[in-house]
Amino acid sequence: MQGWERLRLAACRPPLPASAVGPAASLLPGAEGWLSAWEERYALDSDSLGDLFHGRMEFFGHGVLEVGDPVDWHRDPLTGVRAPMQYGKTMNYRDDRLVGDVKVLWELGRHQHLVPLALAYACGGDRAYRDAVCAHIDGWIRANPYGYGIHWCSALEVALRVLSWAFVHSLLALRDGPAGLFACVSDHGRVGIAIYHHAAFIRGHLSRHSSANNHLIGELTGLWVATQVFDLGAAGRRWAEQARAELEREAGRQVWEDGVDKEQAVYYHLWVLEYLMVAWLAGIRAGRPFSDRFRDRIVRMAGFLAAISPRGGPPPQVGDADDGVAVRFEAGPTREPFYEMRAAVAEVFSAPGLTEAGRPLPQKAFWYALCAGRLPGRLPASAPTPGLPRVFPQGGYALLGGGDALVLFDAGHLGYPSIAAHGHADALSFCLSIAGEWWLVDPGTYAYHSEPAWRDYFRGSAAHNTVTVDGHDQSRIGGPFLWLDHACAWLEGHGADAVHQWVEGVHTGYARYGIRHRRRLEFFPGEARLEVSDTLEGKGVHDFRIRFHFAPRLTVRPFEPAGGWVAAAPDSEARLIIETDSGWSWEVVRGREIPPLGWYSPALGRKEPASTLEGSRIATAPVEIRTVFRIRPT
Repeated sequence: MQGWERLRLAACRPPLPASAVGPAASLLPGAEGWLSAWEERYALDSDSLGDLFHGRMEFFGHGVLEVGDPVDWHRDPLTGVRAPMQYGKTMNYRDDRLVGDVKVLWELGRHQHLVPLALAYACGGDRAYRDAVCAHIDGWIRANPYGYGIHWCSALEVALRVLSWAFVHSLLALRDGPAGLFACVSDHGRVGIAIYHHAAFIRGHLSRHSSANNHLIGELTGLWVATQVFDLGAAGRRWAEQARAELEREAGRQVWEDGVDKEQAVYYHLWVLEYLMVAWLAGIRAGRPFSDRFRDRIVRMAGFLAAISPRGGPPPQVGDADDGVAVRFEAGPTREPFYEMRAAVAEVFSAPGLTEAGRPLPQKAFWYALCAGRLPGRLPASAPTPGLPRVFPQGGYALLGGGDALVLFDAGHLGYPSIAAHGHADALSFCLSIAGEWWLVDPGTYAYHSEPAWRDYFRGSAAHNTVTVDGHDQSRIGGPFLWLDHACAWLEGHGADAVHQWVEGVHTGYARYGIRHRRRLEFFPGEARLEVSDTLEGKGVHDFRIRFHFAPRLTVRPFEPAGGWVAAAPDSEARLIIETDSGWSWEVVRGREIPPLGWYSPALGRKEPASTLEGSRIATAPVEIRTVFRIRPT
């Protein structure tokens, strides 16, 4: 496909629609009373809108950056590097020297900042916002001819951009009528061709084979939405049929029946949930709804997020996270993306148990409800909390807890598909929340394409609350988004009685060194006590290490007279007392560079020192170790 496409482009023959492209349908029906309903709940954030209007944008953990006025779409605002104007599909976008930080540059090119500007015009009527949106789109089209440059490298990036244009069009149409975007751009014919180019590019470059993960679902969603919002002629109707059929298939293929996304990365679970939600909404608006099975996957995915989010806070950072969203409605940074989607699913499907009483309705939930043809009301009442332990058997997760404590245990597979691009070597790791705050944490992601050594550390086994053997990861790294020799992990059993709950898992990642790791967690709610029993089955002399990673604000120090350790937060009466095995050597490591240990990444591009309690022992297998965590006061 790429070779043929390059020949066409060299001959100045990009794909063209058979007839003029125009609006087909808005994603937002403009139900009577929508504006007053919005005004009752929200107000425009003039400061954040002003930043977007003047080209000041916040990207991931990098803070506010200047993108220029007019925007230079090929210059990375973080590094100042300007990506070359060459055929996009052959550009080495992983080369920081060539393109700068591609995540930042692509985030700019997604045009998600234009949606809140269009929203401000729809709700406030200030034409300056509308004119800014259209100027950005006009400028981008002139600066990015089809197939060339950094913004034509990835079909997913193209899909996210046309998704933004679809919502921009729909918001503008609320105030200006059905013409929407086409009423304000300088050349609606050129914009129509650009939209067709986006759909044609996605259709021609869908992620297949080992890359057919969340990218494929995102690309299909962009293609499906583009063909429903814009009239792309006979080609568009064919593409729509393909996108709809493949979305139905991928929803079942990539999401387990228990609602867990197979990539084993909580943030990419969120990505897939929102893609499926947007696709479902576009189907409702087009009068072509998806199946009940598709809808069920959406609700169960939101249910999984609710289950692993203590007291409505964020879930742990299991697997990769890139801090993005499919659609952005707030002018300021998205602070609670997980709650936004839980609330949106609760509102659209009247699904109980996904939100907490008394919390305001996020804007994303408001607008997605409007897409579904309903004025948002009160969020559904909270449902009774399911009992613990609670197991997601296909996904490989188990929850223990009670009172102020919640424990998430991970005995799932490495990831999906064969390359497991966004999974981490975290088999049998666990996280512990106390009073809604994660104390024992998954340290996060920090880096993707840049800083490969840190990329490897944050997804390696040493960065997780599990055991390592002879300094090796459970699975073998083959590249920044590639795993070899996958560890095989599974839940072996779980149960509860009047006194305690338990779960047990096994992984074979160290079978190549003659070791099998078995871990059993037991939680005693009446005593707020967690016991972690590890058995390293096998033979031979090995260097065994066990690590427990704590949130950055916690201090960890020796605890006397028990001979263990205590973790404490500066503004909390709670303490976590850790009783360790005296046959092991123990130390607390915080912010060590070589070899790296004791770090936490709250957002992509940011890392900060955090305490890690590390135990080590050189011994002949089999080896057992028992660690006890007591929450005080109970």
